[in-house]
Amino acid sequence: MKQTPRTLGEALAALRDARATIAARHDPAFHRQLAELRDWQSQRVALFHADRADDYNGRALLRFLTERFYRDAEWAELTGRPEKMARAIERIVERDRPLVIAIELQVAAETLDIEMTDVLLADGTALNPHSYVRALRRVGRHDERAQQILWLEELVELLADYVDNRAAWWGFKLARAPARTLGLGETYDLLAEGFAAMRATHDLRRATHAVIVAQRARLERLLNADLGV
Repeated sequence: MKQTPRTLGEALAALRDARATIAARHDPAFHRQLAELRDWQSQRVALFHADRADDYNGRALLRFLTERFYRDAEWAELTGRPEKMARAIERIVERDRPLVIAIELQVAAETLDIEMTDVLLADGTALNPHSYVRALRRVGRHDERAQQILWLEELVELLADYVDNRAAWWGFKLARAPARTLGLGETYDLLAEGFAAMRATHDLRRATHAVIVAQRARLERLLNADLGV
């Protein structure tokens, strides 16, 4: 049965809980391994899609997704008071579904990274292509990983027309002041960086389709074939 999409407040609460789970882990080895894993995944995904990004002038977008969004975004501005911040966002945006998807992507990444880190620590070997694939297969979660790709596809479909619409873009720029007034300055800056990277990418839909096809094939190989990363 298809799940009912979460509201923005619910998605933010889920991200808050995932971040709290990480913060509650007091083992320095866990946090070192988690940071190493995130760097590894960020670098590997960026390298895997580098040629496709170049084909569409998408280097800035690839860098944003793999580094600024996945690895470095804090989100504390939103997760401290999920429902209150969700109501604040509703005051300055017409549709919050893109942001819901962005948060869901991060929730999934946090949850999967925790499990991957625990498996890597239990394995006790250095992070390399073979240990990574072993951990990936032991964690499994094929459906959750496939859902991440579906969310990315939906996100781009929702934003593709928006980022090419000059009036919509100026409307977003005008929202900067009220966003800061409502305590959403860091979130606005993050989204603005992402939108700018999308606007710089040529033929966003086609570019994303190429990435998604390749990413699905890569996921299948990593989960089912005897290959490195």
